[in-house]
Amino acid sequence: MKKLYKYLTILSVALVSGCTGFLEVDNFGKSTIESFFAEIDGLRSASEGLHRTILDFYDDDFLRYADLAGDLADPIRMNANESILKLCDFTTLAEDNSAYTRLIWKNGYVVVTNANNILYYGKPLLEKYPHDTDEINKIFAYAYFARALATFDLCLVYAQPYAYTADASHLGVPSVTYVPGFDDTIARDKVSKVYSQAIKDLETALGILGTDKVTDVYHISGTACQALLARIYLHMGNWDKAAEYAKAVMDKVALSPRSEYEKMFRDGDSTVGTESILRLNSYNISGSMKALCDPSVTPKVKPSDKLIAMFDDPDDIRLSMLTYVAESVETDIAGQSFSAFTKYCSYKRITDEKKRRYDPFVLRCSEMYLIHAEALCKTSSPDLATAADDIKTLIARATGKAKSAITLSYSDASGLSDIIEKERCKELNMEGHRLFDITRQKHNLVRGATTTCKVRTIEYPDYRFVLPICAMEMDANESMIQNEGYTGRKE
Repeated sequence: MKKLYKYLTILSVALVSGCTGFLEVDNFGKSTIESFFAEIDGLRSASEGLHRTILDFYDDDFLRYADLAGDLADPIRMNANESILKLCDFTTLAEDNSAYTRLIWKNGYVVVTNANNILYYGKPLLEKYPHDTDEINKIFAYAYFARALATFDLCLVYAQPYAYTADASHLGVPSVTYVPGFDDTIARDKVSKVYSQAIKDLETALGILGTDKVTDVYHISGTACQALLARIYLHMGNWDKAAEYAKAVMDKVALSPRSEYEKMFRDGDSTVGTESILRLNSYNISGSMKALCDPSVTPKVKPSDKLIAMFDDPDDIRLSMLTYVAESVETDIAGQSFSAFTKYCSYKRITDEKKRRYDPFVLRCSEMYLIHAEALCKTSSPDLATAADDIKTLIARATGKAKSAITLSYSDASGLSDIIEKERCKELNMEGHRLFDITRQKHNLVRGATTTCKVRTIEYPDYRFVLPICAMEMDANESMIQNEGYTGRKE
């Protein structure tokens, strides 16, 4: 038998961590896992632990990749470590086992493994606790959602975009939907299969949850399932489905008002801002994105001049969030200004430690407006007026102007699509989208003239638009196929 790939050979379960209130992932044998899931409290703990594994995946690795390898962020080279510079300069190798090529893979599959454990080992509890069926099924729904999210994200990083081949038959990532044994062979699936399985998982979760509204932004909801489906269909180029699911979310979730826009990122209070769909609770956890961006620490990156130049209205609140102004409590630097992504800079003046943090977004309603607008532009029967209205809504909120005062200059669907792409950069920068937006639209990567990155332009298609499978994985699994352009086994 061929070796099973490394991060699914060890089963993971969640254990309570008293210091954080969340659940740490640890490694145990099969009998220990069965014992852990013997009671419903174990299943509840595993569900909360799943949230922590997603936080580790997003905050430690995934969120930064698309912007560091895109054109919206520049490394501060004197502060940035080698791994960051390799992402920015497109010099990442399969042998970089201590860097992002391995970490994104590892942390993503920890999420998948824990989700599969819940779905497999938790099933006997349905019969054992018939009066708790609704609660158990909701935990299963969270596991289906988490598996879909992590596998889809991994496919974005390690596989070319859906439209790279006409039928999406090129290699994606392993779509693992069971708890594998040590002798099982795990190989990469086609991108089409990865996407279809993610959709199936989300539809299953949605069937359990229904189209319920968001009541707790830190737990999965039917609305979160619809929002992620909108994102996946956007990447597939299924414009009708993307528009349908995005609109379903827009009808239920209101945008945060301008007065709360900055605070919803920097306050750490889940009640600030109305547009949250799913966030990750980072209470009492040292934030990796903060260390990357915060000028009061040692910032590793800053907004690119190209991003800043996209703003043509000085009153745009999103532009102001690219400048960090030191607070009075920061006595050494009070009043000084720094170029920074302040989405990940919690307010220093907050004395309540529970609120002195940032909670990364997985999904928020602003993205749905952008998906809806783009889909309406690209569908077989474009609705440019409604698409433009979506974008005017976002611009009006950002600038504090009446929507009737916003004018968009375009002559056709292509022109409006260009405006929408620019608005995605303004709205979603440093939230894990940019490189994937470039590649799914088959655009070239073109950085600004002042970039600190060593690579200024990459024409689509290019092997560097995806990361290599890490050498540790390739060594452990003889069924694994390496991405083109990198050393290792090929098809």
